[in-house]
Amino acid sequence: MLGIETKIFDKILSMNDPFFLKLFLSFIIGGVWVILVTISADKLGSKIGGLISGLPSTLLFGLFFIGWTQSAQAASEATTIVPLINGISALYLCSFIYFIRRNNIWITLSVSLIIWLLLSFIANTLKPSSVLISLIGYLALLAFSFYLVKYKLKVKSVSGKKIKYTPSIILFRGLLSGSVVSASVYLAKIGDPQLGGITSLFPATFTSTLLITYFAQGSPFSMAIAKTMMIASISLVAHALAVRYSYPIFGIIVGTLISTLISFLSGFVIYRFIIKRVA
Repeated sequence: MLGIETKIFDKILSMNDPFFLKLFLSFIIGGVWVILVTISADKLGSKIGGLISGLPSTLLFGLFFIGWTQSAQAASEATTIVPLINGISALYLCSFIYFIRRNNIWITLSVSLIIWLLLSFIANTLKPSSVLISLIGYLALLAFSFYLVKYKLKVKSVSGKKIKYTPSIILFRGLLSGSVVSASVYLAKIGDPQLGGITSLFPATFTSTLLITYFAQGSPFSMAIAKTMMIASISLVAHALAVRYSYPIFGIIVGTLISTLISFLSGFVIYRFIIKRVA
């Protein structure tokens, strides 16, 4: 038994297998990213925190590794379903806000994730025939979800507050978020490029952020940050579309740099003209 464990450990350390590297980096990067997101939310409030958590992290990482382990064309094809799955993630955030008012955090997340998984399975089964259809589906689901949250559930933005950070708090946030993100990456191992696009958008960062902010500042704050995440998801779609057209032309390295720049610029525009005014 010890020999088997040693071989596995040596394989991870050697990183000869791109998948082990992907899994390891997803844990580290996912953990660090969510730590930064939640600290920003704690200090700067739900609008900034929601914006940052909506920027591409798991998606950026997932599409990059599809391009690395398969091909740039495979990563490009994986983006077809990304906008539609993003719309389903907006419904996930909407259901979180609805159920957290009536249930505890664990029931809320369980129900919301089941909804996400079922709808994503249906979307993957039907497979949108074009990115345009996927994009129309995203816009419709986003508009519907935001309307419910803004005008029916009437979720308000919440300011940040001072929190004393201890090593145990930071470690807990990193381990929790890193585990959730790396688990979502593992699911992509068994799928085709289309399924890889879905698992790249598994709401791992959203879920980690909602959990951490709920325990740190309560349900009103986690609901407020969920509302902002919906709008910030536009930057995820911008990133996916940029990957779709830049990867086949420029390759995965330059394509990732271009796509990340476009998504972050779109995040600035979203914050300046949408989140500050209506979120």
